[in-house]
Amino acid sequence: MKKGIGILSVAVVAALVGIGVWRQLLCLRRPVKPGVVVGAERSVPVTSASPKWGEGYQTIRAEREILVLCGTSMRPAAERLAEAFQKEQGIAVRFNYGGSSELMATIEVGPGGDLFLCHDPYSERVKEKGKLERVETVGWLTPILVVQAGNPHGIQSLADLSRPGLRVGLPDARFATAGKLVRAVLAHRGWEQAVEANLQLETRGHNELALAVCEGQLDAAVVWNFISVYYAGRVEAIPTGESFPEVRVTVCLLTTARDREAALRFLEYASSPAARAIFAEMGYRREESAGGE
Repeated sequence: MKKGIGILSVAVVAALVGIGVWRQLLCLRRPVKPGVVVGAERSVPVTSASPKWGEGYQTIRAEREILVLCGTSMRPAAERLAEAFQKEQGIAVRFNYGGSSELMATIEVGPGGDLFLCHDPYSERVKEKGKLERVETVGWLTPILVVQAGNPHGIQSLADLSRPGLRVGLPDARFATAGKLVRAVLAHRGWEQAVEANLQLETRGHNELALAVCEGQLDAAVVWNFISVYYAGRVEAIPTGESFPEVRVTVCLLTTARDREAALRFLEYASSPAARAIFAEMGYRREESAGGE
């Protein structure tokens, strides 16, 4: 009997190891150059953190509560908005954070939530799945460049990322909308190969890219525009010099809302002029078109 248990234990361990190796192989969907971090599960090798990223928010205790599915890129403004809403309305706001694509899965297969704070194209996907009751635009996103304070390398546009010797970071196009947009422009302009040669860090999150610039590990990175507000004084924002499709930040009222009336109150609060001003102040705003073809 003991021998049978031992054989079973060895088999279980072997299976778990096999699963781990298989997951590693799945992650290597393309070659990874030495020194380049690729994929959603790898951490940026920096120790400091943004002093303004998700600090201090607390859900109040209240009889009524709503659950907001919130894309990670919208977290800073969402928490500031929720703090004001809780104080004024006395309704607790609880968040479920994650990548917008991951949160879409919870909406599709349940249990979902009351609201979904996301960016394009996810509100349209919610609509396609029959889970959208109402949507409001509260801000905008566009790719920009961030460089070290003082811009020591004199970077002026996206084209400069192709200069030999620069250390560049990009959002991972497999997961990040900004990465898809920028990769499309690089390919259209014929810069993709040269920028790829400079690529030192490719991540799912924009926060990690900004931190790597702050720490001097990167000379420049492409991030959403709001990032430069959270790292003001530590990085310098540079327009890309390119035009990108408009990316809205939206709040979606879901058909899965458990307390529809409370969720509707949050939606109307979030789409008020005062709330939209908060999003604009925190960097979620339209950028002037820089031209481009």
